Amino acid sequence: MQISRRGDYSIRAMIDIASQPAGATALTREIAVRQEIPQAFLVKIISRLTQAGLIRAYRGAAGGVTLAHPPAQINVLQIIEAVEGPVYLNRCLIGPGECSRDVSCSMHIIWKQAQKQLVELFQGTRLSDLAAVNSQADGDAQAAEVAGAGEATAV
Repeated sequence: MQISRRGDYSIRAMIDIASQPAGATALTREIAVRQEIPQAFLVKIISRLTQAGLIRAYRGAAGGVTLAHPPAQINVLQIIEAVEGPVYLNRCLIGPGECSRDVSCSMHIIWKQAQKQLVELFQGTRLSDLAAVNSQADGDAQAAEVAGAGEATAV
């Protein structure tokens, strides 16, 4: 299983939205620039995230997007499934009869365990956790930039 660009971009966009000040709306074009996502593609992702009830989109001059729920109530699995559909490591895990060998395959139990662990990891990873890591990384980058600028001017 490979998460597509759509899945990756959707997570990045959601982290960006969650990182905005409380009550602020994020503009799609600004998210696209900050996250290096093609704007036309981001518009499609935003539509899917809105349909899934994860974000709210507002049109007009004061428009933008906001989270529909607190970031602590949104997990990575919800985001991925909103744009990718259900997460399966192997087709045999989709359901009975998807694979003619699911009963006799020695790998089936391994796929099933790996699937369970992946789903648990995605469910247990909250958007709030990712936004906090993102904020810390931004702060570290800004501190390094300031320190680097100070070193460059010291003679």
